[in-house]
Amino acid sequence: MKLLKKLRNLTFEKNLKRELAKNSRQRLNITSDEVKSICVLYYLSNEEAYKAISNFVNELKENRQKVKVLGYIDEVVFPHYYSQKITWDLMTRKNTSWYHKPTASIVKTFCDEEFDLLIDLTLEDYQPLIYTAALSKARFKAGRYSESNAEIFDLMIHADQVQSLPEFIKNVKHYLSKINR
Repeated sequence: MKLLKKLRNLTFEKNLKRELAKNSRQRLNITSDEVKSICVLYYLSNEEAYKAISNFVNELKENRQKVKVLGYIDEVVFPHYYSQKITWDLMTRKNTSWYHKPTASIVKTFCDEEFDLLIDLTLEDYQPLIYTAALSKARFKAGRYSESNAEIFDLMIHADQVQSLPEFIKNVKHYLSKINR
């Protein structure tokens, strides 16, 4: 089983590096006032996480920003508490290849759209979301700090001491409000 997991991870990393070499995006340093469109990535772990993400997205929308949300759940079906919304999409395990590359068309559409800001709210590494964040054409990307994320994100926020998603969201809001002021 360990051998299969190693093979899966190696295949994922090799495929991602190949895709990144072909992918280009226009990186920009932006001020928080210039942000008009935002994409949010998240892992749907439970109902509390869903509520925290919903509250955060509603705050962003109150600032008249266009927000698109893409989540991932490591299940085959949507949970009972998840309600489909127009600007929200959710990937399940069925939407990934054997090595966790997203195969859903919503991911390609999401990656091709040029958002001003991508915010990754995951507290752990989930390969379908790493792939999506890496290939997104967002002009500025913010997410959790880890050495493996250094090539993906323009702003990385330490989450070692963070105990919950709402706490991480609070840190993200704090640091994003400080960029280029």
